[in-house]
Amino acid sequence: MNNSNWYRWWFKTDEGLAARIAIGAGIFAALGIIDFIRNGRTAQRWREYAFLLCAALAGILYGAGNDAITSSISWEYFFYGKGLDQMMPAQTPPDAGALRLRAMGIGCKAGGSAGILIGAVLLIANNPRPGRRRLSYRELASILAAVYPMAMICSLLLGAAGAAGWLLWTSGDLAELWRSGDYRPRHFIAVYGIHLGAYVGGVIGTAIALLRIQRARPANI
Repeated sequence: MNNSNWYRWWFKTDEGLAARIAIGAGIFAALGIIDFIRNGRTAQRWREYAFLLCAALAGILYGAGNDAITSSISWEYFFYGKGLDQMMPAQTPPDAGALRLRAMGIGCKAGGSAGILIGAVLLIANNPRPGRRRLSYRELASILAAVYPMAMICSLLLGAAGAAGWLLWTSGDLAELWRSGDYRPRHFIAVYGIHLGAYVGGVIGTAIALLRIQRARPANI
């Protein structure tokens, strides 16, 4: 396997993704076991990794659910916009069930990555600091859960904006699609807006979560 093929396999294929996940999980498991052996009941690493796992699962569920819904709104967005036409039989429209499963797979990858990132940010914000109490993982989980309603709200708002043609300024390709009328542009751009809103809402929700952590950890004077 030459360098270009290795890079493509490692970063662009489902098998490479599975290998990266397995290696990462193995490293985290080893670090958690070492920490537990050294510190016993006071060990914290395994708790942090468990929280990251929960954060990843939350992101995966959100991503899968989001793409299950949006693939029914615009199959064109996934078939042409996400390149599924290169991975599925050349028929239009494609089989709805097969397309939905493929779309959910895309959502799982994106949602899981975003979930880990959000979880890591919250853990860093909750790091031990002199004079500040550390939130429990139950409190952190509650704060994490509140990120997703904001993502949903922004998805609904930007999805409606996309359907109304208010997002054409974000991309020349979208503007051309709107003018040509190909691929049911209102549906296509509505789904684009929903996905964009999920990321925007995730950023806003995470910022609010950080403020909540900061307020819940007042300095002891």
